[in-house]
Amino acid sequence: MSSAGGRITAGAGANLLGAHVQDRNADATCYVGNLEPQVSEEVLWEIFVQAGPVVNIYLPKDRVTNTHQGYGFVEFRGEEDADYVSTNTIALFSSLPFPFFLVFDL
Repeated sequence: MSSAGGRITAGAGANLLGAHVQDRNADATCYVGNLEPQVSEEVLWEIFVQAGPVVNIYLPKDRVTNTHQGYGFVEFRGEEDADYVSTNTIALFSSLPFPFFLVFDL
């Protein structure tokens, strides 16, 4: 597989909702939870791009505080990339200073 290339931009997760929902690949999307407040889309992108090409990161935000709600979604280019993350989670995330967990529905 090729590298995702480029960096995440503000609102990169916008096409996980709304008009582009039909373009989302649910089989290649992982739920990420228990996120600390300092975790951003950029941090998640840098972590997950090591496992495979990331298409989108979406962190739902509280409408009042505009901070994420402690969970999000990472969409990979293909289901095999999400499978790789699900089997290699411990190796990828064991040294991070903040905890989070993944739930896979593949």
